[in-house]
Amino acid sequence: MFPNEKAVQTVSTKARTASRFGWIALLSSLPMPILLFAETDPCADPTRLCNPIKYENLTSFFLAIINVAIQYGAILIVFFIVFAGFKFVTAQGNSEKVSEARKMLTWVVVGAFVLLGVYVIRAAICGTIKQLGVTVQCEITQ
Repeated sequence: MFPNEKAVQTVSTKARTASRFGWIALLSSLPMPILLFAETDPCADPTRLCNPIKYENLTSFFLAIINVAIQYGAILIVFFIVFAGFKFVTAQGNSEKVSEARKMLTWVVVGAFVLLGVYVIRAAICGTIKQLGVTVQCEITQ
């Protein structure tokens, strides 16, 4: 037994405890936005039909869904590029692991091009809708 082995075990236990506390704090904070944005029902009048979403038409709703998909997709692409780079570094010359990392990077780039295509198609649809005279917010961040 090494002289510092007990100290390493203590640090490891403390790190595990801190990690568990972090997960508990994160998971317990998930319902908070629901409580913060709680309000009285604006549609309390039974004779009134209310729109449950903030978008006026179906086009705006679909564009908002596409905007969210683009934002999260971009974050995922960055994450997977970093992860593929990590796999390259940890392959250490092993041809099987290098080919696996190369395949992963290839598919990440394909996904990035698909996401770019979605962005271009969204921009074309927004341009066409605006030329027709319909007022639609086509910005990425709303």
